[in-house]
Amino acid sequence: MSDASQGLRLYNTLTRTKEDFVPIDPDNVRMYVCGPTVYDFAHIGNARPVIVFDVLFRLLRHVYGQAHVTYVRNITDVDDKINARALRDFGGEIASGTLSLNEAIRRVTEKTADQFHRDVAVLGCLEPTVEPRATEFVEPRADGKVDMITLIQSLIERGHAYVAAGEVLFDTASMPDYGQLSKRNLDEQQAGARVAVDAHKKNPGDFVLWKLSSPEEPGWNSPWGRGRPGWHIECSAMSAAYLGEVFDIHGGGLDLIFPHHENEIAQSRCAHGTDVMANIWMHNGFLQVEGQKMSKSVGNFYSINELLETETFGARKWPGEVLRLAMLMTHYREPIDFSVRKLEEAE
Repeated sequence: MSDASQGLRLYNTLTRTKEDFVPIDPDNVRMYVCGPTVYDFAHIGNARPVIVFDVLFRLLRHVYGQAHVTYVRNITDVDDKINARALRDFGGEIASGTLSLNEAIRRVTEKTADQFHRDVAVLGCLEPTVEPRATEFVEPRADGKVDMITLIQSLIERGHAYVAAGEVLFDTASMPDYGQLSKRNLDEQQAGARVAVDAHKKNPGDFVLWKLSSPEEPGWNSPWGRGRPGWHIECSAMSAAYLGEVFDIHGGGLDLIFPHHENEIAQSRCAHGTDVMANIWMHNGFLQVEGQKMSKSVGNFYSINELLETETFGARKWPGEVLRLAMLMTHYREPIDFSVRKLEEAE
């Protein structure tokens, strides 16, 4: 380890301050970043965290040595959006019995994951040290690594989760300091667009750890019936499987602070009995396109692949290194206006 490590300071969303970065173990610096949900090709908003945390990964390797940094970026390949895309793209084959839903889902996720890997490679991003897939961590594993079902069982046994209406839900009231990352107080928290309100919940903010699957939906056998995991529990399991109960850095986009990262922290801390999940939480800012929020309805929604391979933005294709520099010309925590002018400057 070089003396340069003494100068590394990172902004921690959890404390809202810049802090000296002091790894738990300088010989094994550990970082987890939320990766793509592979139901569609990654858009340029998805590219920003990949590029930002690639830069941090390279910096950590420079400071601590390539062999001493573990970077985990997951792939979410079980999700209701993936199920819907499989039904949309292969509904006829599924209905006729020539293709099972599980096979259709695999086709969707393999195609989109392969495209994601090709796209981010052109953007100059290194491969993470490990890239686990959510479907590999649902059930107890032969290698003993942390899995979702065991993690949920632990939360129930510790009094932090309950079964209601066929679901397993996290009991937010069981965690006195829930909301530290997003600074949302449970008493003030209003059920809104990102928080589903259901009569079977003890509290409006309680969130799903496990939900039952219909015969037509993908599912795994569990103590609570055949079902599938909630979104948040996936990252708690995969991060613990490779980085331990407490690790150095957790990253992702600003939009993930609540509810995703807040709920990851709640699950992980309550399941393991730890004070923190990760010591440093880092988030990149939002992305707009030509001054507007990116939206398919507005017509300014672009995949990474479209920018690289077609002439849909600025009537031309853009090289990967130009897209990368355009992303890095704005401070990673600031909002970025992705525009033809910015790409021309980067070029």
